[in-house]
Amino acid sequence: MRKILDRLHIAKVRVDNAEELIPKLGGDFQIVNVECWEAAAFAALLALRSFERGTNHARTVGGELLLRLAGTLQIKDAIAQHGIRNGENYLVVFGGRERAGSILQELGLKELPMNDCDKEKVKTFFEKAALVEVL
Repeated sequence: MRKILDRLHIAKVRVDNAEELIPKLGGDFQIVNVECWEAAAFAALLALRSFERGTNHARTVGGELLLRLAGTLQIKDAIAQHGIRNGENYLVVFGGRERAGSILQELGLKELPMNDCDKEKVKTFFEKAALVEVL
């Protein structure tokens, strides 16, 4: 699990039962399907900042995270592009490390090792996430 901020943690997880987990998503965590943890971290930081500034487009920080990852204002499109799927995903927890650990346990998720992505690939994800700022 990687600490991004005291109140933001990310873990790469294996999901085998996405359909069962979908109703549990929300609140202080989201599970997203992206290639790079850096993209999830940057989009999560932008989502938190948008709520602090009152410029959010979604009702929840998890929804805002999805919008940022997809670079769109349509939540339906964002879920289709980056919503939870079976296989490798990233658990993004808007809370402390203890809360992140308890979510992993509650959902029965297996944590996987996180590897850094190529810097050029990450740059394109950053640009897409920042696009929501100007839409």
